[in-house]
Amino acid sequence: MSTTPAHPLRQRRFLYIWAASFFTEISRWSLLIALPLYALTLTGSALVTSTVAMLGLLPSLILTPLAGVFADRWRPAPLMAWLAGTRALLLLPLLLVAGEGDLWIVYLVMAAESGLTGMFESVKNAVVPTLVPSGQLVRANASINLNSNLGRLVGSPVGGFLLGFTGMASVVLTSVAMLVVTVVLVALMGSGAARRVTEDAVVPGAETSGPAFWRELPTGLRAIGSSARLRSVALILGLLSVAQGLFVILFLLFVTDLIAGGEPEAGLLRGVQAIGGLLGGAVAGRMARRLQAHQFLAYGLLSFALISLAIWNLTLVTAWIGFYIGLFTLAGVPGIWLMAGWLSLVQEATPEGLRGRVMSTFIALSDGQQALGMMLAGVLAGLVPTLAALNFQAAVLLLAWLLAARLLKPAPVTPQAGPVQEARERDTSR
Repeated sequence: MSTTPAHPLRQRRFLYIWAASFFTEISRWSLLIALPLYALTLTGSALVTSTVAMLGLLPSLILTPLAGVFADRWRPAPLMAWLAGTRALLLLPLLLVAGEGDLWIVYLVMAAESGLTGMFESVKNAVVPTLVPSGQLVRANASINLNSNLGRLVGSPVGGFLLGFTGMASVVLTSVAMLVVTVVLVALMGSGAARRVTEDAVVPGAETSGPAFWRELPTGLRAIGSSARLRSVALILGLLSVAQGLFVILFLLFVTDLIAGGEPEAGLLRGVQAIGGLLGGAVAGRMARRLQAHQFLAYGLLSFALISLAIWNLTLVTAWIGFYIGLFTLAGVPGIWLMAGWLSLVQEATPEGLRGRVMSTFIALSDGQQALGMMLAGVLAGLVPTLAALNFQAAVLLLAWLLAARLLKPAPVTPQAGPVQEARERDTSR
């Protein structure tokens, strides 16, 4: 008699990291909404705003790969607690910002927060496959993304409303409090076993001399380059990240130019996407029994692109905020599918001894592509109408879907050459 596998949340250590995701996402999204709007308020420049957002991503290109090496070698709970605590401390200088002349403080805080957040996410994503059975991986990722959307549902409107009605100081103090709770939760998760870089986790082309720590930094990139499946995911995720970078800046112009809104409306619309994310996560739990990870990604990309096209172009018909609350809620449903899809694809195709470095490389590349999208948005905003720029963003999503449908197929049923022997075995176990 077959039994239904226990839900991942029945695993105590997974439950703690699941809860920690909620509070760290409240902090993250309140800042993602508040800081670009704050810069826009101080300067009135879309290009400066895009520069602030871009500078907030670039440090992850350096710091996140370091987290990958740490994640493969160190105990995850103390590392994540240190990262969250450091984030909280580095937010405090924002309390000193008094005007446009202090914009350099915003730059530095954005840079530090982005780098440390990328490191935290890298460690978290690397440790999840060690906390749940392999058959529950997509379900576990969907559960974490569902909870992250709940944090986004709270954090986005909190960031917008606190900035609009009480000022930046209240946003900072709220974010610090959420990060303190995160530190407590990941500490309760327990230290677990220390990770080790094993001999079989060696990628062709890796150097065998020099200090071990620095030698391991480019291993994630080499592993991606040596695996056709990981290369395909990297290409698709790159396009998705460019589209996300375009959205971060162009969304603000969508609110101000096309529907005549402001800070509260921006925070509300970003927040309600999380309601759709909750619905998408609930559905994903059932879909995971029938669909594979590559199907989650493809369906999510297509749905997200079509909903985006509808939102942008229906501004020609109406600017009623209630209408867009409904559409942005709907957009959150496929968002969780594509997130769970690409995360599971990477985790399945990478052995445990390399997961930290491979996952951190993906996050760093994603942040770099988002930064590119943000700068592109700042340029487009000065060259073409807002609606045309938004339609370009949706077209990038459609291109990502076409590549996912073309390049990503079910995992092979026979062993294939891969970057390491363990990766070959994991690619064939579904």
